[in-house]
Amino acid sequence: MFAYELERLKRSNIQAIKWGSSYRVKVRGRTGKMVYVSNVSRNVSRPINQRLVAKQYNVSTETLEKHLSPDYKADPKNRFYNGNHMQSHLYEGVEATDFYYKLENILSTQASAFKVSSGYKLKAITAFKIFIYHREHSLGDSEAVIPKIIRENKHVINFPKTNNKCVFHCIAWHTFQSPKKDPRRIQAQVKEAFKRYCSFKWIKYSLSLFRSFKPIELLQPDEVEDCFQHGINVYKMDVVSGNVECIRRSDKGYEDMDILSHENHALYIKNIDMLQSKYQCPKCEMLFVSGERLKITRKISASL
Repeated sequence: MFAYELERLKRSNIQAIKWGSSYRVKVRGRTGKMVYVSNVSRNVSRPINQRLVAKQYNVSTETLEKHLSPDYKADPKNRFYNGNHMQSHLYEGVEATDFYYKLENILSTQASAFKVSSGYKLKAITAFKIFIYHREHSLGDSEAVIPKIIRENKHVINFPKTNNKCVFHCIAWHTFQSPKKDPRRIQAQVKEAFKRYCSFKWIKYSLSLFRSFKPIELLQPDEVEDCFQHGINVYKMDVVSGNVECIRRSDKGYEDMDILSHENHALYIKNIDMLQSKYQCPKCEMLFVSGERLKITRKISASL
């Protein structure tokens, strides 16, 4: 439960009981037995819980739904707001206890946060989500040996001779609008992308800097995303099973670009659904685990 839910339940004379790390409300279930429910908001998968709470405590469902809404303002001077403010922080060689100390420090320094286009000022953070990405490498190793399962995959592009700039090759390929573009002949576009990045970082571009550029950290794409206005999702593939999983998902609102990371080397993903063996029907937009199943479904649809 959110803090505003607890406060408004209390205002309605409904007592929430501490249950582990959350809270629950005691009600009489459909079988007549007393049970404890936690999801009492209308927008969750169990709307019946709200009706049980309303019946147990003699409150109308309309009043309960109104008071539990995050947009309800009992006090015109204060309101709860489901924000989408996000930050990324990179730590190396940090112990678990030290990490949580740093996390607490980050949360305690948000006093200057505010809601965009509003006069409301932050009073307290009542709930938050943490995404932790464990990484042991940078992106940019040109010496990586790409296995056959990746090298021969038609949904992945492996750029030759990237010299630690494979991420910029991916960006150049993604942004280069030409029907005749060739992965082996985009060096000019890669240089332009690198120059743009240098300008964004207030770094003076030089050919020696271009040649000696260090690999990009897995979480450093935050800066690259803001520079090129593209969200970068990073995936890895199990070369034995062929399974593909996301190891870094962009939290930006930009157009997405997908990268496959293998032994510090970045490869461009042309179609992540195809790479994950998800085949989408152009008519019904359903996803299938194989191209054969998609063909069968399209034949059945055509015969109807």
